[in-house]
Amino acid sequence: MVRQKRISIDSPSEWREALKGIKHAFAHTWENCYAMQLTTGLDTYLYCFEADGVRIVCPISERRFEGYVDIVTPYGFSGFAGNGDCPEFSRHWANFVKQKGYVCSYIGLNPIFENGTYFELTEIHRYNEIYVLDLSLNDNELFANLSTNRKRQLKNWDKILLNSVVLEKSTLMDFFLANYREFVRGKDASEVYSFSGETLSFLAGLDNVLIVGAQNSGKVEAVTVFAYTPYAGDFLFNVSLPEGRHHSVALLWYGVNRLKSLRIPLLNLGGGIRENDSVAKFKQRFGGKRLALGSLKQVYDPEVYERLCRRANADHTDATGYFPAYRSP
Repeated sequence: MVRQKRISIDSPSEWREALKGIKHAFAHTWENCYAMQLTTGLDTYLYCFEADGVRIVCPISERRFEGYVDIVTPYGFSGFAGNGDCPEFSRHWANFVKQKGYVCSYIGLNPIFENGTYFELTEIHRYNEIYVLDLSLNDNELFANLSTNRKRQLKNWDKILLNSVVLEKSTLMDFFLANYREFVRGKDASEVYSFSGETLSFLAGLDNVLIVGAQNSGKVEAVTVFAYTPYAGDFLFNVSLPEGRHHSVALLWYGVNRLKSLRIPLLNLGGGIRENDSVAKFKQRFGGKRLALGSLKQVYDPEVYERLCRRANADHTDATGYFPAYRSP
């Protein structure tokens, strides 16, 4: 028997129960999705499919546009994750979204947990890459995989750890919250990073969010933020003062070692803003495995989708750019 439902963000216990037995990322968790809703205000759910012992989940948020509704995955690397193969899944998903009356969806996929039986490869749009570290490697293997420059920067790791690293969470939270917005503005970052203070404060206070900082002469100059589940960690944010940018390598390396000590098997460093840009190269030098990042861009009501695109003077036939096209900035 096939069962499909949406679990509301107002039901955290049911949400957590649905994730049990499924390998998932921090972005799948109720905590992350609740934090994102504090910024977006969107109705947010955990979609849940069950059939013949297979359970598949995916966070979704509903967005309204001129009286119609489309769906999107909340910020983070989530997408569909399940506890088994299901070649028939795409058909059941198509029935579900049509019954709900959604116009279209943009579903970001996490390549760490992506299952190739859920959708045809031709349905997935590949647009970037992420870098993933295997934390099951021993210390010598992890260090050997670093680039020559990274090895040089971390050669005196014990001294850096003793003199620079700060772990007092309340102090680091204060720095993070006080400097996040100005730092993001300085990077001319996308609007997607414009999180509310409530979102940032909630995330920073979670037990499975690790914040590590670096100081100089007793003054905190930079922080890096990680989140994790038992199945993978995620490098979330790095925020620094101009004089603290040089700490980024050491802070990330601390996170690698700390998550390894917690027996977290993988660390998703993310990718660049664009493929192979300076941000991507920074992460690449830590020796991670490169995984192709993709998304689903699906239209369920072509007539309405075309009409909304024409009103927005957007090309309804183009699925390579911003999606849905009628929301393009």
